[in-house]
Amino acid sequence: MTRTPARRPSLREAQRALTRDRLRSGARDLFAETSYIEATIDQIAVRAGVGRATFYLHYESKDALLRDLLIQDMTAHRRLYHRLADVGPRPTPEAVRPWIRRYMQVFSERRAAVSLFNVVIGADPAFLAEITRQRDALFDDLGGRLEAFRFADDARGRSRRMAAHLLVFQVEQFCTHAAFADWDDATCDDGVAQLASAVATFLAAPF
Repeated sequence: MTRTPARRPSLREAQRALTRDRLRSGARDLFAETSYIEATIDQIAVRAGVGRATFYLHYESKDALLRDLLIQDMTAHRRLYHRLADVGPRPTPEAVRPWIRRYMQVFSERRAAVSLFNVVIGADPAFLAEITRQRDALFDDLGGRLEAFRFADDARGRSRRMAAHLLVFQVEQFCTHAAFADWDDATCDDGVAQLASAVATFLAAPF
């Protein structure tokens, strides 16, 4: 079967995507230096090298830009879970530990982005629904790679899906605390060991 080549974006589309990326990058830098609350749309536009009117061509508000940043971050987190699939369908806790540490490293490197999650949820609790949708999309994606994330449409499947949500929440909360708390190595090692055991148990549980 002959595959139809993907359509190349037009010059206008490419320029629009570039400007949107510059707005995201400028906003991230600004939020890291000041805060989301204090940052203004004019400041974001200046960081991106565009005018205020251009900002509004891409986002209706600062909140809309923030939501876009968080969805971008959640998409990046999905790639981390692809690495979990590479560990295998029924890994030992020891095999999961490097994946946990990689997750911790990403959160540590993106502390400003992690802080934005708390800001947006505090300002717009409805965003929790978006997080749930993104996690469900993650589970659907992982279902093609790991049997543990294939949930039947019955009571047991719904229970397993809830267990998956709780597990992801546990991983994210641990990595968030590790990024901001002044934990010593022994404390981190203990947390990694316990979390790796929880992940391995979930992956190995009967379906």
